[in-house]
Amino acid sequence: MIFMSKRAVLRESECDYSIFTDVHLGKTIKDVPSGWALNLLDIREFIPILRYEFECYIRINNIISPCKIRINPRLFYNGAPMKEYLRKQKAIDPNKKIELELKFNKKELDKALDDFNNENLNYIDTKLLVGKSSTSKGWGLSKDVKAKIFPLDAYNYMYPVYIDGIPTETRLNMQIRLFYSSDELSQELAKLAKRDSKQKVDARIILNEEYLHITRDLKDDYLSDQKCTVCGNPIDKESQSNKCFDCLDKELTVLKLKSILDFFNPSDIFYEEDLLDLGYTKSQIRLTFHKLEKYGLVSRNWDDSFQLADDKKITQFIKDWG
Repeated sequence: MIFMSKRAVLRESECDYSIFTDVHLGKTIKDVPSGWALNLLDIREFIPILRYEFECYIRINNIISPCKIRINPRLFYNGAPMKEYLRKQKAIDPNKKIELELKFNKKELDKALDDFNNENLNYIDTKLLVGKSSTSKGWGLSKDVKAKIFPLDAYNYMYPVYIDGIPTETRLNMQIRLFYSSDELSQELAKLAKRDSKQKVDARIILNEEYLHITRDLKDDYLSDQKCTVCGNPIDKESQSNKCFDCLDKELTVLKLKSILDFFNPSDIFYEEDLLDLGYTKSQIRLTFHKLEKYGLVSRNWDDSFQLADDKKITQFIKDWG
């Protein structure tokens, strides 16, 4: 199998693996959708989402905000006959779940994913539309940016899929969005939108935390006269924000914590193997749990298992820094 820039057709005879999920017929009364967002838990052997969803920072107009990369894969089917079949099913039972079996070549796909390496990428410069970003707190990313974050070419195929047992060809669309958490950035974008919502702003997506701030003991020579708007401590002269690095770090930790809470509850005990099964890489586990341990949100047990802090502590931390 050769990964190509143009969309190629993957024949069923080339496939050695299937994933199964189900989708709904849609909320509209008269029609059915042309495709669906896929259940991330069901498709993690096809798209290891957690490997490519991560927390980072974004800088716009010298305002730095923690942010989160989110991946939303959508599958679209071909042909009027399939749409007509789905219309008939909806007329019979509008709440019916449609079963999907998506076939792919796991061996070749795993190789392509392993070959994709952006660990040495410190940041991505791009332009983002102001639009309604002050209220949505996010953007869909361009194809050029997506290709640096996610191995798009590895999925550039028409896939054989069985929809309710009926064979059809489908195409995959990988929607990748960035969501920021800073109210300060939201206010700045609102000001820009009042002037011209169609303008684009220069943005730097900072993927490597060490690029943002090299950890060291701060001395007076490194501190500016500006005070952090959250805690009042001096801000490092190298900072591009009105918050100190410690406050930004806690905001980013909230994003990491919320990602873990998608799968585990406060006080739960789990192992590294559980995280690997969910799609985390060893590098992500190391970086994520270093932060959570730093703020007492997770602890290591004698058998190398992890245990989340209790609900009271987790809720308070999210309230204070979320």
